[in-house]
Order: sequence, then structure tokens, then C-alpha cells
Amino acid sequence: DITARKQVEQQISKLNQELELRALELEAANKELEAFSYSVSHDLRSPLQNIDSFSQILMEDYANRLNADGRDYVQRLRGSCRHMEEIIDALLTLSNMMRSELQVMPFDLSALAHAVAADLKQKNPDRLVDWVIAEGLSAEGDPQLLRVVLENLFGNAWKFTANRPRARIEFGALPQSNG
Repeated sequence: DITARKQVEQQISKLNQELELRALELEAANKELEAFSYSVSHDLRSPLQNIDSFSQILMEDYANRLNADGRDYVQRLRGSCRHMEEIIDALLTLSNMMRSELQVMPFDLSALAHAVAADLKQKNPDRLVDWVIAEGLSAEGDPQLLRVVLENLFGNAWKFTANRPRARIEFGALPQSNG
């Protein structure tokens, strides 16, 4: 029985060493991914800002020389630049969040939703958007990470309703069945 016990202890020790090695490899891969995303984000930002600046100059100084299609193309170009900026910002936010420890706790999800909606309203106060946010919603999770989720979710709703004279964005929960 002593021999079997030693074999089991050796196997456990070997598995622990392999697990430690995998953890170190995962940590190194995460650091590489973080460095890559940070580098790519910063390397993309400068040329993107140049494209946006030159397209703005086109619209300001040469709009009268462009036909409707040309003005539309420049506006689309500028919209794509803004969209790419949002993607870069999201990539940097994700990279920063990967460095922080996950903080799981109960919190008021309705209050968080109201705060994110208020931020969107403040950035564009002229938009007519009716927000319908269910009260009393709570969640257990990382509030900072869930804020990013709501910012993306609400940001998409905000973007895709931009052409409506008055939009309605709802956030709530469906009843859960116990079946």
C-alpha cells in the first residue's frame, strides 16, 4: 500500500507541475495579447485620425464641388472612422479590464442601466429617445464589466435608432420559468 500511495503522490505532484506550467503559459499568452491589443490600438489611431481630418476638410472646403454622392461617400467615410475609433476604445477598455481582478458582487442593475442611458443622453442631448428601464433589477457580477456590456448594448441601440425622429429603447427582464 505504501508503494501505491507513493505512486499516487508522484502523479499528483506531476499533475501540479503541469498545471503550474500551463498557468504560466496562459499568463504569458494573456500578456502578449494585452501588449498586442494596446500596440495595435495605438498604431491604428493616428492614421485613422488623419483619414477623419482630411475627410472633414473635404466636407468643409470642397463640399460645394462634390455632388450628392460624393458628399454621401465622405460622410460614410467619417462615420466609419468614428466606428473604428469606438472599436479601438473598446479594445483598450477590454485590455485594461483584463489586467484587473474580477469583482463579483451584488449590485443594482437598474441603476447602472439608468447611468449608462444618462451618459448617452448627455453626449447627444438633442436626440429624442424614450428610455424604458425596468426598476428593481439586480445582478451579481462585476459592475465595471457589466457597465461595458451595457454601454455597448445601449450604444448599438442608440446608433441603430439614430434615423428615427423619436426612438424608444427598452431594458428589462423576462420572467423565468421553473420548468
